[in-house]
Amino acid sequence: MNKELDKTVCTNVEWVGRAHCDRCHIRRLMFFSELPDSAFEHLLQPVDQFIHAAGSTIFEAGTRKKFIYSIRRGMVKLVHTAEDGTNRIVRLIGPGSAIGLELLDGADSYHHSAIAINQVDLCKIPVPTVEQLESEYPELYQHVVQQLQDQLDLADQWIVALGAGTAKQRVAQLLLVLDKFFAENNDEFILLSREDMAAMIGIAVETVSRMIAEFKRQKILYKTDNNLYTCNTAELLKIAQQD
Repeated sequence: MNKELDKTVCTNVEWVGRAHCDRCHIRRLMFFSELPDSAFEHLLQPVDQFIHAAGSTIFEAGTRKKFIYSIRRGMVKLVHTAEDGTNRIVRLIGPGSAIGLELLDGADSYHHSAIAINQVDLCKIPVPTVEQLESEYPELYQHVVQQLQDQLDLADQWIVALGAGTAKQRVAQLLLVLDKFFAENNDEFILLSREDMAAMIGIAVETVSRMIAEFKRQKILYKTDNNLYTCNTAELLKIAQQD
């Protein structure tokens, strides 16, 4: 599936279609959070707001579209496909972060495919709009560059943490990542599919299923009424740090 759904109704239902970032109720989380109000009318007019359904492709690796995307709600996975056709999830991105930032770092196409894990609400920003920042708002542009570096640094940390240890330790580490970076109300988070978890930590799907079932039996992982999950972080840390 590679289709953008209809443009969203913004958090203020009066505003439909164009993002109207100057009236965005969650603007403090967004890509242009530090931009002065006076800039919006002429700078942000090209920005549009869209919803992508769970499982849909936002962009594919190697494509040359000139857009970056600022995530308002939902979770996105960045996927690398190896020459043998196997997929590896290299990064998870959530609200307040952006994807496609490699286009601002000299890349002429996307490095990875971006796929919506759940329903994703995002703003689609033309690269030329962002490039205006370099001359008109250099301090904000540096904020954008820093966000790119922060995401790369975090990805490196995750690769190290999730790629080492036993299968049980890797699953524990992944649950800790989901709890720390993606938990929302009541510390609840979306549990990735077993296939996605396996692709992220490099173990078999069957092994992931067995570890998740074990954590549930041990009351380390809890399913809530909203089909979300919470976890016992203290116990997960003990497992992840075992020698």
